Amino acid sequence: MKELLSNNVTWIDITSPTGEDLNVLEKELKIPKKIVEQIQKKSSGNKMEFYKDCFYSVLYFPIWDEETKKTNPVELDIIIYKQFIITVKYCELFIPIDEFIETCEICNKEEKEEYIGSTTYETFYHIIQTMLSFSRRQLHHIEKKIVDLEENVFDMDASNNNQKLIYSTLIIKRDLLGFKRIFMTLQNSLTSIGYKGEEFWGQDAKPYLLDLINDSKRVWNNIEHHYALLESLEETLYTLINNNINALTKIYTIISFIAWPTLLLISWYQTNTNWLPFVGRPYDSYIIFIVALIPSVLIYWYLKRNKLI
Repeated sequence: MKELLSNNVTWIDITSPTGEDLNVLEKELKIPKKIVEQIQKKSSGNKMEFYKDCFYSVLYFPIWDEETKKTNPVELDIIIYKQFIITVKYCELFIPIDEFIETCEICNKEEKEEYIGSTTYETFYHIIQTMLSFSRRQLHHIEKKIVDLEENVFDMDASNNNQKLIYSTLIIKRDLLGFKRIFMTLQNSLTSIGYKGEEFWGQDAKPYLLDLINDSKRVWNNIEHHYALLESLEETLYTLINNNINALTKIYTIISFIAWPTLLLISWYQTNTNWLPFVGRPYDSYIIFIVALIPSVLIYWYLKRNKLI
């Protein structure tokens, strides 16, 4: 449990709450028992509960997991009173919040007052802004992957196996879809808090809450832009691959068409019959080969002359 103080606000940050932490919340801070029971373990989804003098919210933020190579929802519980705010995390490494707390701990008193704020709605605003900024950072990494993919798509060699390029596209799409799914619920929760929070804090909180809603919309617009670009690239990739397949199919069809008369005549000479033309004459094998080759040569000449190949 960490405690950060400003002149008017106390911010308590808890990671994986222990029995002792829960006892402090219930006995000393008088947190409603219903809330204490809920923060003992992770929640199953976003939620928002308003009480007489506080409100409790569960928000999920998209965080990239380097080990699994995908974006996972990471839970942050927030309990807010008029004088203090409590954040509860359930993982040891919560990069954006950890960075923000570290900044508050090493800065001077004036800077800490600015970071934490003089009201809990300002503290809430700075915490969520930190998370939104981190989301923009992660989107920048996704954008870089999409730009690299674009270069690879238009530089790809049609003669090579492009399965790796297809797989890379699907990995980026899975990452972006996960990010989009998680952020959509977050945006809805922030919109609800914007309306309810004004009733809890008063009119002075309205500009801060509206700013959070607008910033979340800007992040959402970036997500939609990246997703549209990725879908366009995916469609382009499959179009180029299909064109390559069609070109190869055309070549194979032409080769089969040209070689078909020759193969037919050679197959005929392999039949077990009593009489076959040219068999038994001098140089019969050469004669048969030339006769079998003539139709293919004529077909090739006709297609070439009419610019069909």
